[in-house]
Amino acid sequence: MKTLTKFFRHYFLSPGTEINWYITITLLYFGTHIFALLRLPVFADEAIYIRWAQLIMDEPARYAFFSLNDGKTPLFIWLLVPFQYLFTDQLFAGRIVAVLAGFLQVLLTGAVIRKLKGSRIAEMLGMLLVCFLPFWFFHHRMALMDGLLTAWITLALYYTISIQEYFTTTRTDQSLIASVIDTIKKIAWSKLTWLVVGCACAIGAAFWTKLPAVLAIPALYIWIFWQPSKKITGFFARLVPLGVATFGGLCIFALLKLHPAFGQLFSRGSDFLYPISDVLAGAWQHSLQQIPSYITYFISYLSPGLLLLLVFGLFVPSKHRRTIVLLTLSGLVFMAPIALMGKVVYARYFLPVGLFFTLAAILTIDVFIHYLQEKPVSKFAQQAAQKLQATIVLGTTGFLLLITIVTNLSASYFNSDATPFVPTDRVQYLTEWSSGHGITETVRLIQRESQTKRIAVATEGYFGTLPDALLLYLHSRPVNSIWLEGIGQPVRSIPPTFTRKAKTYDEVWLVANSHRMFLNLPKEQLKAEFCRPYQAPCLQVWDITQQLEQLPTE
Repeated sequence: MKTLTKFFRHYFLSPGTEINWYITITLLYFGTHIFALLRLPVFADEAIYIRWAQLIMDEPARYAFFSLNDGKTPLFIWLLVPFQYLFTDQLFAGRIVAVLAGFLQVLLTGAVIRKLKGSRIAEMLGMLLVCFLPFWFFHHRMALMDGLLTAWITLALYYTISIQEYFTTTRTDQSLIASVIDTIKKIAWSKLTWLVVGCACAIGAAFWTKLPAVLAIPALYIWIFWQPSKKITGFFARLVPLGVATFGGLCIFALLKLHPAFGQLFSRGSDFLYPISDVLAGAWQHSLQQIPSYITYFISYLSPGLLLLLVFGLFVPSKHRRTIVLLTLSGLVFMAPIALMGKVVYARYFLPVGLFFTLAAILTIDVFIHYLQEKPVSKFAQQAAQKLQATIVLGTTGFLLLITIVTNLSASYFNSDATPFVPTDRVQYLTEWSSGHGITETVRLIQRESQTKRIAVATEGYFGTLPDALLLYLHSRPVNSIWLEGIGQPVRSIPPTFTRKAKTYDEVWLVANSHRMFLNLPKEQLKAEFCRPYQAPCLQVWDITQQLEQLPTE
């Protein structure tokens, strides 16, 4: 054990060895995140985003801002485009963007811990936890916007802390007007200028990635209290650069207003959030009932160990206590509007909250590591108690973290159907129509049979897992003998427009989920069936060539 400790200190903690653990973490990150990247089938939102990127590839002028029509800003979709050219597997190409965004998150996490005066061990542990904790690991392997959004928020936090740090060496005990004027002069041209510009760009990029970036702005303003000030004017002075950065970020977001579809950005909000009037009228009571479920998101994906560290950090006296309190408040401030106004709330919406909680837990680890490293002093009994406390806390929480990580990794690599999802995520990713189970098998079946015949394929739905997941795999492939079109759901009839065109093809197929399929077809016409786990509905492929003209029409 002593030899291992000596090697660790020599290789990672000696002066000038930062590059060693950056290389180690980089290799660990990409090795663990790219391995079995496609084990979990495509998810509905992934299919939509990748399909939008492919439409941009085909007609950039027409589709570059198409995502605005569905209430999504376009940056993540744009980033998907070049990778669709680089890789032959379209889902892999999409998920590799999330992997790269996750690596940016790992680096930024280390930078923020360093900025918060964490030790090198804390910095390294923080980066490792972002690599492996289920909340981070899962979302850094899915072609979803939330990982990139959180990375931009982390960058904005880094600049926000840097701005507050700037004021530790600046006089802020003047009158309110003098402080504000002096701050404005510094913003005009100084180091503060670049910090404000960087913060503005990070906020703007967050908005261009996903609209919930707006929830991070109040969380950032809490950080004016990071450093104490002798006078209240000092806090007001710190508001000025943050206000300028926020205004700059909103101006970057407002550039989207140049596009005619900008107004559509806010058209989908009522699908996910209660209006404030409904909240005040009593919807908040329903929202409060869901809070225990939201807590389980963090217990399951960040582990009970990390949450215990978070609680300890709030009460154990230390140099980091103020910082831990602010991180916890930042997470709660981001979380509160979603928890109170959310109609449909999935765990991924809270990923930015996971940022603040992870940072707070890491700084708590730093406190207990300091207890263990402290040299004996006169109050030896007290110090011995602190060391015992640190040993128990670190041992218990470390064990809980390890169990959570190992359980999740083993399922992700070898049996994605057994991934320990919370109930709402199990429905999304494994058991409902949004799960892509059977999609790749269906695509292979279509491609194989279309080599000798022309096939028209009707699918359940208009977008999402069907038909987008099928279309994304057929993009840039030979499809002269394939025509695929969504016909809506549930499937009770076949549109006459589809029927007329389908008559010119050799065979006509129908792809639908068993629980949304209400056409009365003979069982022998079922070509294939791919069932989801937990006795969930199956994806079915039907040959309706003979029955086409007898089936109900709209």
